[in-house]
Amino acid sequence: MSAKAAARRFPLYSFLARESPASLPATPGAQPGPFAGTSNPFAPTKASPLARSWDAPRYSLRRQKKLRREAEALGLPADVLPPSPSLKLSSSPLASSPAARLSLERRRLQSTPHVPASKVLDGLGLDKYGPYAGRKGAAFKGKLWERKKEQRTADLAKLLEGADAKAAAWRKTQVDAKAKGKASLPF
Repeated sequence: MSAKAAARRFPLYSFLARESPASLPATPGAQPGPFAGTSNPFAPTKASPLARSWDAPRYSLRRQKKLRREAEALGLPADVLPPSPSLKLSSSPLASSPAARLSLERRRLQSTPHVPASKVLDGLGLDKYGPYAGRKGAAFKGKLWERKKEQRTADLAKLLEGADAKAAAWRKTQVDAKAKGKASLPF
């Protein structure tokens, strides 16, 4: 496996080799903590204190999350990766998801299908009434063409009853008109 393929397959290892404080050149006389100051690739930076705009972090939030998950899956401690500004916001108990606040046993519970209303009503001893209780049948709304279909088929059947007689009468008038236009003499 080439180095490029290994870096694609294990992005955490390539990140640690490239960005960890041990791989950065040491500055004489200064003992910064891990990923302190401008060396944090997860934090936005300013080119200078006078600059108005911030540069985006070198690693996007999506890539940060991916690296954190990979480190967690490998069982590495959380301080292997630099602190993330987004992690500080989501670490508060109010901002965390309800699923994250549940205990581990509760998280493993499987969801159960919705309890039908009939079981509830049976347990309470109440009668079951549907939305169409006391009506002749379920209300049919349907599309416009569905509502008009019955009337349209009735009209069509009525028109087709005398269709043969009408067609014969029309043919006869056409033959009569043709015969009337012909001259009786051959020249």
